[in-house]
Amino acid sequence: MIAVPPARDRGQEPTDSDITHPTERSERTSRRQRRSDNAARERAALRDRRRSEPASPLGVIAVVVLLAVIVLGVGGGLPRLFGKESNDQGPVGLLTPSGVAVNEPETSRTSVSAVPGSTTEPLTTPPPQTERPGAAATVAADNTTRSWANLFYKRSPATETYEQLVNRAQQFTTPELAASFASAGDATYEALRSSGGTSEVLSVTITTPRADTAPTDTQTRITRLVTVKIRTTGKDPGTFDVPLLVTVFRDEQRWLVGSIDGGTGP
Repeated sequence: MIAVPPARDRGQEPTDSDITHPTERSERTSRRQRRSDNAARERAALRDRRRSEPASPLGVIAVVVLLAVIVLGVGGGLPRLFGKESNDQGPVGLLTPSGVAVNEPETSRTSVSAVPGSTTEPLTTPPPQTERPGAAATVAADNTTRSWANLFYKRSPATETYEQLVNRAQQFTTPELAASFASAGDATYEALRSSGGTSEVLSVTITTPRADTAPTDTQTRITRLVTVKIRTTGKDPGTFDVPLLVTVFRDEQRWLVGSIDGGTGP
């Protein structure tokens, strides 16, 4: 039988099985283990990065917008988020909470000071005069009213003009009321002249008017409801009442009729 020489003898490279040195085998095993460990660590790091990063840019945008809506609010946060913040502010009280005080400008809080060098007291509205007239003032005002009615409605057109009658009655009236009577005239006076008649006063009744029909009496003004009963002669004789709302004003120590509301003659 022919003997076959080993591979070394035929010029071939020795295989791993032919290398039997224990140190070389240990080094190869250690290198393979390190490569395996490095690969495992790289795969683990890659998995960790993928877990910590969003899947896509769209996911990042969606998360940012959602957080902006929640934190900043739809009304004011989104304009500021996209750079569209407006300088216009809504009216105070509409968007401002009621518990928040609004600071007033300094100019509106500045109080009005007195004019330098002026000693005039500040202008104030006088309180309404509520003090009623006394009994003596009421009697005097009623006497003036009665005297005026007796004189003014006792008429004789055949011997006296209407203007002359107004001038005689002016002792009980204010100049303004006398001027108003003279300028307005009295058609009933001319009618009495045409009928050839006269008029006389039978009675004068003075009462306090209802509160809702006249101003409140004061120490300088008294209003009375006056009913003058008159009888006329001539072509159309008759008797009738003339209702008047008469206001009398104090003029120093006397009272004068200053306003008449109602008929002016028979």
